[in-house]
Amino acid sequence: MNKSEELVSKLCTKSFLSLWSYRNPRGKDSSKELCDILVVCEPDVIIFSVKDINITNSGDMSVSWLRWRKKAIEDSCKQIYGAERRISNSTNVITKEGNVGLPFPPVSCRRIHRVAIALGSKGKVPILFGYFGKGFIHVFDEISLNIIMKELDTVSDFVKYLIVKESLYTSKVETRFKGGEEDLLALYLQNGRNFPSNYDLIIIHDNLWANFTKKREYHAKKDADKVSYVWDRLIEIFCNDFQKEGLEFGNSLTEVEKVTRIMAREDRFCRRILGKTFREFMELASQQKVRSRVVPSPSGILYVLLACPHGEDREYRVAELAERCFVIRGLNSDCTTVIGIATEQYEIEKGFSLDTIYLSKDIWTPEDQT
Repeated sequence: MNKSEELVSKLCTKSFLSLWSYRNPRGKDSSKELCDILVVCEPDVIIFSVKDINITNSGDMSVSWLRWRKKAIEDSCKQIYGAERRISNSTNVITKEGNVGLPFPPVSCRRIHRVAIALGSKGKVPILFGYFGKGFIHVFDEISLNIIMKELDTVSDFVKYLIVKESLYTSKVETRFKGGEEDLLALYLQNGRNFPSNYDLIIIHDNLWANFTKKREYHAKKDADKVSYVWDRLIEIFCNDFQKEGLEFGNSLTEVEKVTRIMAREDRFCRRILGKTFREFMELASQQKVRSRVVPSPSGILYVLLACPHGEDREYRVAELAERCFVIRGLNSDCTTVIGIATEQYEIEKGFSLDTIYLSKDIWTPEDQT
Protein backbone atom coordinates (compact mmCIF):
# COMPACT_ATOMS: atom_id res chain seq x y z
CA MET A 1 0.00 0.00 0.00
CA ASN A 2 1.03 3.59 -0.51
CA LYS A 3 1.33 5.99 2.41
CA SER A 4 -2.23 7.29 2.12
CA GLU A 5 -3.73 3.79 2.11
CA GLU A 6 -1.51 2.86 5.05
CA LEU A 7 -2.81 5.87 6.98
CA VAL A 8 -6.45 4.90 6.45
CA SER A 9 -5.74 1.25 7.22
CA LYS A 10 -4.14 2.14 10.56
CA LEU A 11 -7.07 4.36 11.45
CA CYS A 12 -9.56 1.61 10.53
CA THR A 13 -7.69 -1.00 12.54
CA LYS A 14 -7.60 1.26 15.57
CA SER A 15 -11.28 2.15 15.21
CA PHE A 16 -12.82 -1.10 14.07
CA LEU A 17 -10.16 -3.57 15.24
CA SER A 18 -8.13 -5.92 13.12
CA LEU A 19 -10.66 -8.72 12.73
CA TRP A 20 -12.96 -6.63 10.52
CA SER A 21 -10.58 -4.50 8.44
CA TYR A 22 -9.25 -5.90 5.15
CA ARG A 23 -6.55 -4.16 3.15
CA ASN A 24 -6.81 -4.38 -0.62
CA PRO A 25 -9.33 -7.27 -0.74
CA ARG A 26 -9.96 -9.04 -4.04
CA GLY A 27 -13.08 -9.57 -6.08
CA LYS A 28 -14.49 -13.09 -6.38
CA ASP A 29 -12.44 -15.25 -8.79
CA SER A 30 -10.40 -12.21 -9.72
CA SER A 31 -6.95 -10.84 -9.10
CA LYS A 32 -8.34 -7.33 -9.41
CA GLU A 33 -8.41 -5.24 -6.25
CA LEU A 34 -11.92 -4.73 -4.89
CA CYS A 35 -11.20 -1.51 -2.97
CA ASP A 36 -8.51 -0.05 -0.74
CA ILE A 37 -10.05 -0.92 2.65
CA LEU A 38 -13.08 -3.10 3.38
CA VAL A 39 -14.68 -3.29 6.83
CA VAL A 40 -17.20 -6.08 7.46
CA CYS A 41 -18.96 -6.06 10.82
CA GLU A 42 -22.46 -7.50 10.47
CA PRO A 43 -24.79 -5.96 9.46
CA ASP A 44 -22.49 -3.22 8.14
CA VAL A 45 -20.12 -3.25 5.18
CA ILE A 46 -17.96 -0.14 4.73
CA ILE A 47 -16.19 0.33 1.40
CA PHE A 48 -13.22 2.72 1.43
CA SER A 49 -11.52 4.08 -1.65
CA VAL A 50 -8.40 6.20 -1.11
CA LYS A 51 -6.90 8.67 -3.58
CA ASP A 52 -3.91 10.87 -2.84
CA ILE A 53 -3.81 13.56 -5.52
CA ASN A 54 -1.84 16.75 -5.06
CA ILE A 55 -3.69 19.80 -6.29
CA THR A 56 -1.85 21.76 -8.95
CA ASN A 57 -2.32 25.43 -9.76
CA SER A 58 -3.23 25.81 -13.41
CA GLY A 59 -3.62 29.56 -13.06
CA ASP A 60 -7.39 29.23 -12.67
CA MET A 61 -8.28 27.74 -9.29
CA SER A 62 -11.79 26.78 -10.39
CA VAL A 63 -10.25 24.64 -13.15
CA SER A 64 -7.71 23.20 -10.72
CA TRP A 65 -10.51 22.27 -8.33
CA LEU A 66 -12.45 20.46 -11.06
CA ARG A 67 -9.38 18.50 -12.17
CA TRP A 68 -8.58 17.50 -8.60
CA ARG A 69 -12.15 16.43 -7.86
CA LYS A 70 -12.25 14.24 -10.94
CA LYS A 71 -9.10 12.34 -9.97
CA ALA A 72 -9.52 12.37 -6.18
CA ILE A 73 -13.28 11.95 -5.80
CA GLU A 74 -14.97 10.82 -9.02
CA ASP A 75 -12.47 8.03 -9.66
CA SER A 76 -13.00 6.80 -6.08
CA CYS A 77 -16.75 6.80 -6.64
CA LYS A 78 -16.35 4.56 -9.67
CA GLN A 79 -14.22 2.11 -7.66
CA ILE A 80 -16.73 2.08 -4.78
CA TYR A 81 -19.73 1.43 -7.03
CA GLY A 82 -17.81 -1.35 -8.79
CA ALA A 83 -16.86 -2.95 -5.47
CA GLU A 84 -20.46 -2.83 -4.28
CA ARG A 85 -21.61 -4.52 -7.47
CA ARG A 86 -19.10 -7.37 -7.05
CA ILE A 87 -19.92 -7.76 -3.34
CA SER A 88 -23.58 -8.30 -4.23
CA ASN A 89 -22.52 -11.53 -6.01
CA SER A 90 -20.10 -12.73 -3.31
CA THR A 91 -20.57 -14.74 -0.14
CA ASN A 92 -17.27 -14.04 1.64
CA VAL A 93 -14.47 -11.51 1.70
CA ILE A 94 -11.46 -12.58 -0.35
CA THR A 95 -8.23 -11.27 1.16
CA LYS A 96 -5.43 -9.78 -0.93
CA GLU A 97 -3.61 -13.13 -0.52
CA GLY A 98 -6.62 -14.97 -1.97
CA ASN A 99 -7.82 -16.48 1.32
CA VAL A 100 -11.46 -16.66 2.36
CA GLY A 101 -12.36 -14.10 5.02
CA LEU A 102 -15.54 -13.28 6.87
CA PRO A 103 -18.93 -13.93 5.27
CA PHE A 104 -20.83 -10.90 4.07
CA PRO A 105 -23.96 -10.12 6.09
CA PRO A 106 -27.21 -11.52 4.65
CA VAL A 107 -28.68 -9.28 1.97
CA SER A 108 -31.87 -8.94 4.02
CA CYS A 109 -30.06 -7.00 6.77
CA ARG A 110 -26.91 -5.78 4.98
CA ARG A 111 -26.09 -2.07 5.17
CA ILE A 112 -23.58 -0.69 2.68
CA HIS A 113 -21.66 2.49 3.50
CA ARG A 114 -19.50 4.16 0.85
CA VAL A 115 -16.55 6.33 1.89
CA ALA A 116 -14.13 8.12 -0.42
CA ILE A 117 -10.93 9.43 1.14
CA ALA A 118 -9.66 12.33 -0.97
CA LEU A 119 -6.19 13.37 0.16
CA GLY A 120 -3.89 16.01 -1.25
CA SER A 121 -6.16 19.07 -1.27
CA LYS A 122 -4.62 20.38 1.99
CA GLY A 123 -7.98 21.93 2.82
CA LYS A 124 -7.93 24.19 -0.22
CA VAL A 125 -10.76 22.53 -2.15
CA PRO A 126 -14.40 22.50 -0.99
CA ILE A 127 -15.30 18.82 -0.50
CA LEU A 128 -18.43 17.47 -2.17
CA PHE A 129 -20.41 14.48 -0.91
CA GLY A 130 -23.76 12.97 -1.84
CA TYR A 131 -25.09 10.95 -4.74
CA PHE A 132 -22.64 10.33 -7.56
CA GLY A 133 -24.94 8.11 -9.58
CA LYS A 134 -25.52 4.84 -7.70
CA GLY A 135 -25.80 5.62 -4.01
CA PHE A 136 -24.72 8.11 -1.37
CA ILE A 137 -20.96 8.51 -0.88
CA HIS A 138 -19.27 10.20 2.06
CA VAL A 139 -16.11 12.11 1.15
CA PHE A 140 -13.43 12.98 3.73
CA ASP A 141 -10.21 14.92 3.27
CA GLU A 142 -7.04 14.57 5.37
CA ILE A 143 -8.27 17.03 7.99
CA SER A 144 -11.73 15.59 8.57
CA LEU A 145 -10.50 12.00 8.24
CA ASN A 146 -8.22 12.15 11.26
CA ILE A 147 -10.75 13.98 13.41
CA ILE A 148 -13.75 11.79 12.60
CA MET A 149 -11.97 8.43 12.85
CA LYS A 150 -10.44 9.36 16.19
CA GLU A 151 -13.60 10.92 17.60
CA LEU A 152 -15.95 8.17 16.40
CA ASP A 153 -13.60 5.29 17.15
CA THR A 154 -16.09 2.44 17.43
CA VAL A 155 -17.85 0.89 14.48
CA SER A 156 -21.26 1.70 15.99
CA ASP A 157 -20.45 5.38 16.58
CA PHE A 158 -18.90 5.78 13.13
CA VAL A 159 -21.73 4.02 11.29
CA LYS A 160 -24.41 5.95 13.16
CA TYR A 161 -22.82 9.21 12.05
CA LEU A 162 -22.78 8.05 8.43
CA ILE A 163 -26.44 7.05 8.60
CA VAL A 164 -27.60 10.27 10.29
CA LYS A 165 -25.54 12.39 7.92
CA GLU A 166 -27.03 10.65 4.89
CA SER A 167 -30.51 11.19 6.34
CA LEU A 168 -29.76 14.90 6.70
CA TYR A 169 -28.71 15.05 3.05
CA THR A 170 -31.88 13.31 1.86
CA SER A 171 -34.15 15.46 4.05
CA LYS A 172 -35.64 18.77 3.04
CA VAL A 173 -33.13 20.67 5.17
CA GLU A 174 -30.69 22.67 3.05
CA THR A 175 -27.09 22.70 4.28
CA ARG A 176 -24.51 25.29 3.29
CA PHE A 177 -20.85 24.85 4.14
CA LYS A 178 -18.55 27.62 5.23
CA GLY A 179 -16.49 25.09 7.17
CA GLY A 180 -15.41 21.47 6.79
CA GLU A 181 -16.70 18.02 7.69
CA GLU A 182 -15.25 18.39 11.19
CA ASP A 183 -17.55 21.37 11.74
CA LEU A 184 -20.51 19.25 10.67
CA LEU A 185 -19.36 16.64 13.19
CA ALA A 186 -19.32 19.29 15.93
CA LEU A 187 -22.94 20.19 15.15
CA TYR A 188 -23.85 16.49 15.26
CA LEU A 189 -22.20 15.93 18.65
CA GLN A 190 -23.54 19.15 20.19
CA ASN A 191 -27.06 18.19 19.12
CA GLY A 192 -27.09 14.83 20.93
CA ARG A 193 -25.60 12.86 18.02
CA ASN A 194 -28.19 14.07 15.59
CA PHE A 195 -28.83 17.08 13.39
CA PRO A 196 -31.45 19.78 13.95
CA SER A 197 -34.63 18.91 12.09
CA ASN A 198 -36.80 21.95 12.75
CA TYR A 199 -34.99 24.22 10.29
CA ASP A 200 -35.16 24.73 6.53
CA LEU A 201 -31.54 25.89 6.31
CA ILE A 202 -28.40 24.96 8.26
CA ILE A 203 -25.18 26.91 7.74
CA ILE A 204 -22.02 25.08 8.82
CA HIS A 205 -19.51 27.70 9.95
CA ASP A 206 -15.75 27.13 9.99
CA ASN A 207 -15.29 27.60 13.74
CA LEU A 208 -17.72 24.98 15.11
CA TRP A 209 -15.17 22.25 15.73
CA ALA A 210 -12.53 24.56 17.21
CA ASN A 211 -15.06 26.05 19.62
CA PHE A 212 -16.58 22.68 20.47
CA THR A 213 -13.26 21.16 21.54
CA LYS A 214 -12.63 24.07 23.90
CA LYS A 215 -15.74 23.37 25.93
CA ARG A 216 -15.49 22.01 29.44
CA GLU A 217 -18.11 19.35 28.63
CA TYR A 218 -15.99 18.00 25.77
CA HIS A 219 -12.95 17.51 27.99
CA ALA A 220 -15.09 16.01 30.76
CA LYS A 221 -16.38 13.41 28.29
CA LYS A 222 -12.86 12.58 27.20
CA ASP A 223 -11.85 11.99 30.82
CA ALA A 224 -14.92 9.83 31.44
CA ASP A 225 -14.15 7.78 28.31
CA LYS A 226 -10.69 6.73 29.50
CA VAL A 227 -12.01 3.69 31.38
CA SER A 228 -13.90 2.55 28.26
CA TYR A 229 -10.62 1.54 26.62
CA VAL A 230 -10.40 -1.35 29.08
CA TRP A 231 -13.10 -2.91 26.88
CA ASP A 232 -11.12 -2.14 23.70
CA ARG A 233 -8.05 -3.90 25.10
CA LEU A 234 -10.15 -6.91 26.05
CA ILE A 235 -11.39 -7.25 22.46
CA GLU A 236 -7.87 -6.92 21.09
CA ILE A 237 -6.66 -9.69 23.41
CA PHE A 238 -9.34 -12.02 22.04
CA CYS A 239 -8.34 -11.13 18.48
CA ASN A 240 -4.65 -11.67 19.20
CA ASP A 241 -5.32 -14.98 20.97
CA PHE A 242 -7.29 -16.13 17.95
CA GLN A 243 -4.43 -15.29 15.62
CA LYS A 244 -1.99 -17.17 17.89
CA GLU A 245 -4.40 -20.14 18.17
CA GLY A 246 -4.55 -19.76 21.93
CA LEU A 247 -8.30 -19.88 22.49
CA GLU A 248 -9.69 -22.73 24.57
CA PHE A 249 -13.10 -22.61 22.87
CA GLY A 250 -11.71 -23.17 19.40
CA ASN A 251 -10.25 -21.19 16.54
CA SER A 252 -13.17 -20.95 14.14
CA LEU A 253 -13.14 -17.47 12.61
CA THR A 254 -16.93 -17.44 12.63
CA GLU A 255 -17.22 -18.27 16.35
CA VAL A 256 -14.52 -15.80 17.38
CA GLU A 257 -16.04 -13.13 15.19
CA LYS A 258 -19.51 -13.57 16.70
CA VAL A 259 -18.25 -12.91 20.22
CA THR A 260 -15.89 -10.07 19.39
CA ARG A 261 -18.35 -8.46 16.97
CA ILE A 262 -20.96 -8.19 19.71
CA MET A 263 -18.35 -6.76 22.05
CA ALA A 264 -17.08 -4.37 19.36
CA ARG A 265 -20.54 -3.13 18.42
CA GLU A 266 -20.83 -1.59 21.87
CA ASP A 267 -20.52 2.15 21.36
CA ARG A 268 -18.16 4.35 23.35
CA PHE A 269 -20.75 5.17 26.02
CA CYS A 270 -21.60 1.48 26.58
CA ARG A 271 -17.90 0.63 26.68
CA ARG A 272 -17.46 3.21 29.41
CA ILE A 273 -19.93 1.28 31.60
CA LEU A 274 -18.59 -2.14 30.62
CA GLY A 275 -14.94 -1.16 31.08
CA LYS A 276 -15.58 0.35 34.50
CA THR A 277 -17.58 -2.68 35.66
CA PHE A 278 -15.01 -5.16 34.35
CA ARG A 279 -12.18 -3.36 36.14
CA GLU A 280 -14.14 -3.21 39.39
CA PHE A 281 -15.05 -6.90 39.10
CA MET A 282 -11.42 -7.91 38.63
CA GLU A 283 -10.40 -5.90 41.69
CA LEU A 284 -13.01 -7.65 43.83
CA ALA A 285 -12.17 -11.05 42.35
CA SER A 286 -8.47 -10.58 43.16
CA GLN A 287 -9.52 -10.10 46.79
CA GLN A 288 -11.63 -13.28 46.51
CA LYS A 289 -14.77 -11.32 47.37
CA VAL A 290 -16.64 -12.40 44.26
CA ARG A 291 -16.32 -15.17 41.67
CA SER A 292 -18.86 -14.13 39.05
CA ARG A 293 -20.97 -11.17 38.06
CA VAL A 294 -23.65 -10.36 35.49
CA VAL A 295 -23.22 -7.08 33.60
CA PRO A 296 -26.17 -5.70 31.62
CA SER A 297 -25.13 -3.38 28.81
CA PRO A 298 -27.36 -0.46 27.73
CA SER A 299 -27.21 -2.10 24.29
CA GLY A 300 -29.35 -4.97 25.58
CA ILE A 301 -26.58 -7.59 25.71
CA LEU A 302 -25.90 -9.47 28.96
CA TYR A 303 -22.33 -10.31 29.90
CA VAL A 304 -21.35 -12.95 32.45
CA LEU A 305 -17.93 -12.46 34.05
CA LEU A 306 -16.11 -15.30 35.79
CA ALA A 307 -12.75 -15.14 37.58
CA CYS A 308 -11.25 -18.36 38.96
CA PRO A 309 -8.10 -19.03 41.01
CA HIS A 310 -4.89 -19.78 39.14
CA GLY A 311 -4.45 -23.47 38.56
CA GLU A 312 -8.14 -24.27 38.41
CA ASP A 313 -8.97 -26.67 35.59
CA ARG A 314 -9.59 -24.60 32.47
CA GLU A 315 -11.97 -27.12 30.95
CA TYR A 316 -14.08 -26.95 34.10
CA ARG A 317 -13.92 -23.15 33.96
CA VAL A 318 -15.33 -23.10 30.43
CA ALA A 319 -18.08 -25.54 31.43
CA GLU A 320 -19.02 -23.43 34.46
CA LEU A 321 -19.10 -20.31 32.30
CA ALA A 322 -21.42 -22.03 29.82
CA GLU A 323 -23.78 -23.10 32.63
CA ARG A 324 -23.85 -19.61 34.11
CA CYS A 325 -24.67 -18.10 30.70
CA PHE A 326 -27.49 -20.62 30.27
CA VAL A 327 -28.97 -19.74 33.66
CA ILE A 328 -28.77 -16.01 32.97
CA ARG A 329 -30.53 -16.50 29.63
CA GLY A 330 -33.32 -18.35 31.46
CA LEU A 331 -33.67 -15.59 34.04
CA ASN A 332 -33.95 -12.86 31.38
CA SER A 333 -36.66 -13.65 28.85
CA ASP A 334 -36.23 -10.33 27.06
CA CYS A 335 -32.55 -10.94 26.30
CA THR A 336 -31.73 -13.70 23.82
CA THR A 337 -27.93 -13.21 23.62
CA VAL A 338 -25.50 -13.76 26.48
CA ILE A 339 -21.71 -13.42 26.26
CA GLY A 340 -19.51 -15.10 28.88
CA ILE A 341 -15.94 -14.04 29.68
CA ALA A 342 -13.72 -16.09 32.00
CA THR A 343 -10.20 -15.46 33.28
CA GLU A 344 -8.02 -15.94 36.37
CA GLN A 345 -8.11 -13.84 39.50
CA TYR A 346 -5.43 -11.19 39.10
CA GLU A 347 -2.10 -11.87 40.81
CA ILE A 348 1.08 -9.84 40.43
CA GLU A 349 3.71 -11.47 38.19
CA LYS A 350 1.30 -14.15 37.04
CA GLY A 351 -0.10 -14.32 33.54
CA PHE A 352 -3.70 -14.83 32.58
CA SER A 353 -5.85 -16.58 29.99
CA LEU A 354 -9.24 -15.70 28.57
CA ASP A 355 -12.15 -17.86 27.47
CA THR A 356 -15.52 -16.82 26.21
CA ILE A 357 -18.95 -18.26 25.48
CA TYR A 358 -21.45 -17.11 22.87
CA LEU A 359 -25.04 -18.07 23.70
CA SER A 360 -27.82 -16.95 21.40
CA LYS A 361 -31.18 -18.59 22.03
CA ASP A 362 -34.31 -16.99 20.61
CA ILE A 363 -36.76 -19.53 22.04
CA TRP A 364 -36.76 -20.69 25.66
CA THR A 365 -38.62 -24.01 25.95
CA PRO A 366 -40.17 -25.71 29.00
CA GLU A 367 -37.37 -28.26 28.73
CA ASP A 368 -34.84 -25.44 28.97
CA GLN A 369 -36.60 -24.12 32.04
CA THR A 370 -36.56 -27.55 33.67
